[in-house]
Amino acid sequence: MTTDAYRGWDSETRFRRLLDELVPLDPGGWRLPDVRTALSTPGWEIRPVVPGGSPPDLARGPRPEVAWELGHYPRGPRQGVGVLTVAAEDPEQVLGLEVNLSYGIAYDDDHAHELHFAQTAREVAEDVLGGPPTRLSGPGSRAVWRRPGTSVAIAVDEGCVVLQLLCTDQGAEFRRGRPDQWRAAARADLSAPEPERPVRDREELRERLGEALAALCAEVHTFPGDFTLRLSSLRDPLRSVVAVGKGWDDALRLQAPAGGPGLPGADRLTASGWQHGDGVRQHTVLTALAMGDRSRGPAREAAALLVDALRALEVDLADLAYSGEVEVPKGARHLELPHLGIPRAAPEPEEAAGAGAGAGA
Repeated sequence: MTTDAYRGWDSETRFRRLLDELVPLDPGGWRLPDVRTALSTPGWEIRPVVPGGSPPDLARGPRPEVAWELGHYPRGPRQGVGVLTVAAEDPEQVLGLEVNLSYGIAYDDDHAHELHFAQTAREVAEDVLGGPPTRLSGPGSRAVWRRPGTSVAIAVDEGCVVLQLLCTDQGAEFRRGRPDQWRAAARADLSAPEPERPVRDREELRERLGEALAALCAEVHTFPGDFTLRLSSLRDPLRSVVAVGKGWDDALRLQAPAGGPGLPGADRLTASGWQHGDGVRQHTVLTALAMGDRSRGPAREAAALLVDALRALEVDLADLAYSGEVEVPKGARHLELPHLGIPRAAPEPEEAAGAGAGAGA
């Protein structure tokens, strides 16, 4: 195919043709010779990155583990700039193939911005891969289709839309120093419920919760979607607080119990500005995060209010767990916050069934 043959394609057609070339590939054990052979099927040729130089994908920044680039057309992708990432301890072990779609796909001809293009790319991937993504995550909004041997992901990374083919068996859903702050997964794809690094005190919980809320506010709307996060006592689920983010809304809606027999903290919540409404206490934190403002001030304010409410409700850290959902057009996903530092509560049976049905839609 000559360059002129696809010059007039719109971005959706270009991306669909790229998926058509990549998805059928079988990189075998993802060793370098296997990948080289697989990429020769669409006529691609890999070549080493110049020693001491930056990877060809300038938007991604220098990464020592990026060792190979995909040659320019006709020996490389006709849409975007491609690189191979290898394991630092084994340069023959390929972890993933990436194509930066913001270079060469001409998305700006028919899309207002990268996020608009990313949404179109996810819709095309759903059609080609037979359903919605298995997992969503951030920072850098990311949709992942987990498949045996090879996972497919679409990410918005440093302002560019990136298509990734990842070696699932090597645990290569890598973030290169930017670990997932949040995930939203179907029940079958949930990680272990126990935290990676348990929190030591309420101050650390406040800090980690603020980071998680900031990431959720800034990322979930791009899919687009809403989120709900609950923090509750394992022994007494009525002692719980909730944060709700609604898409393009410019506020975080916080909720706490209105009070009742055996529930402490009413006076303290009132003194902190919590108002009665719809049978619960409510607090609203105005934020521009959903509109792209990366300031963490509002999220930290909301985190401080939630942690203070848990203290007023006399919920101990050892008795604390979280749960939540991310709602996207194709259904619900269970929320995971791997760095929050407290256990994830088990989904309710009817809730899990609903989320599972949405994930398979």
